[in-house]
Amino acid sequence: MAEIRVIVLPGGKLQVFVDGAGVSFEDAKLATLKVLGQLRAQGLEVEQTSEIEQHRDAGVQHVHIKGNINVSH
Repeated sequence: MAEIRVIVLPGGKLQVFVDGAGVSFEDAKLATLKVLGQLRAQGLEVEQTSEIEQHRDAGVQHVHIKGNINVSH
């Protein structure tokens, strides 16, 4: 099962993290893009400013967008 975290940073920046044992990079990437699509569907102007990356550390795996996502109303 995937855990999705959206972190709101000062200045209208977001970071999206998808974590989970057994979650493939492709599934996590699709989940990240779905979150961005849902934000856009709510009327937010979301601009992805970096590629989606995958990281593994001591058995923990997560996927995130490096940098930030610009959001404006």
